[in-house]
Amino acid sequence: MTSIAIVLRAGGEARPVEVEIRNTGDSPVRFVGVVDGSEHGLRYPHYRPSITCGGVLVATPEPAEDPLVGPLREQDFRLLAPGESFDPAGEGFLPLVTFAWRPDGPGVYRYALEVSTESESPQDWLGRFGQDPSVIPLIAEVPRLTVAGDLVVRL
Repeated sequence: MTSIAIVLRAGGEARPVEVEIRNTGDSPVRFVGVVDGSEHGLRYPHYRPSITCGGVLVATPEPAEDPLVGPLREQDFRLLAPGESFDPAGEGFLPLVTFAWRPDGPGVYRYALEVSTESESPQDWLGRFGQDPSVIPLIAEVPRLTVAGDLVVRL
């Protein structure tokens, strides 16, 4: 059975929030980290971060400056064994810009992340230019699901 978990942890000065995608199932799972357009919902996988304080949204992705997204590459896919995890915003991927936002005062802040791979069309994953079609079979191996995780930080 395929099962994926999102874990958010308090990070350091450079990365206030760290993200982990973990295979909690009993078979290998292929997954994609944050790629050009993911945080803005321009292409799959969708990484939808948000930060709230007292129920008020204080940070979310800015509107995309350009709808053109670069190609999805073979190295953007990770094959996770059962129990294995990776940082989808770490080395080789784009950072989640929303999570770089800094609170300007005390409060209880909720950092949330929803990840969706629920597109049936490989075209929804591909770049708008320079795309190598050899990644299409890899897209088919990514499970279709939506998962979420959150972290509460008191300042």
